[in-house]
Amino acid sequence: MTVLSFYISSIKNEFIKLKRTFSFWLTIISALLFPLLFFIAYFLKHKTNTPETGINPWEKFMTVQIENSIPFFIPMFIVLITSLIMQIEHKSLGIKHLFALPIPKWSVYFGKLSIVIFAIITTYIYYYIAILLSGALLGLIHPDLAFLNFQPEHVKYIKMLFTSLVASLGIVGIQFWLSFRFKNFIIPLGIGMFLAIIGIILSQAPQSIYFPYSFSVLSVSLGDKMPSILGISSVTVFSVICFLITSTLGYLNIKRINIK
Repeated sequence: MTVLSFYISSIKNEFIKLKRTFSFWLTIISALLFPLLFFIAYFLKHKTNTPETGINPWEKFMTVQIENSIPFFIPMFIVLITSLIMQIEHKSLGIKHLFALPIPKWSVYFGKLSIVIFAIITTYIYYYIAILLSGALLGLIHPDLAFLNFQPEHVKYIKMLFTSLVASLGIVGIQFWLSFRFKNFIIPLGIGMFLAIIGIILSQAPQSIYFPYSFSVLSVSLGDKMPSILGISSVTVFSVICFLITSTLGYLNIKRINIK
């Protein structure tokens, strides 16, 4: 088999396993949670949230929702989904079985890493669709909210979410390495949750642009004010570098040890 064939085969196997787990439903539940909460808030207090004439209600509805949910939700979600996906293999001794098969270890490692990233991207997509649908539904129920009279600035909000996604890759690389390395579910989960909380606390400090667990918060809170490198947001650059380094080191570490 070629390199591409090994990789595609690994991806297909991971997709099949993902459909049978709680991780699959977690991507949907997580994406719907905050849009549902905002929907309820607007539904119960629609008179308070009624915009002035000529004001696009989508601006407040989407900006406030993204700025208040993504920075705190995404790091926690990445920690949880990564730990859950890997726990399936550790619990059933699947890792030991996979590494005993006549297939390269890299296809196992990067195949699973690709599935984790796919799950995160899927959650972002569901999240954005849920916001749009909830806004449209509010417009039908309460026409005074004027959601049906305006269109959201899709490019602006998709850019915000994409920046947040890229800024989260550093966490993905670290957590995947930890979750692959330790078969005890609590270790990577505990470390990740602790670092995610620290990242939120440290996000106010200038040095936080070097702490991967703060990148998701900074990508949204600072926006265009974020320092740039060659015209690209610094946290996205640092996040990609962190992801590439941790993914490579993680694979090299896994390659030379025996999974027990």
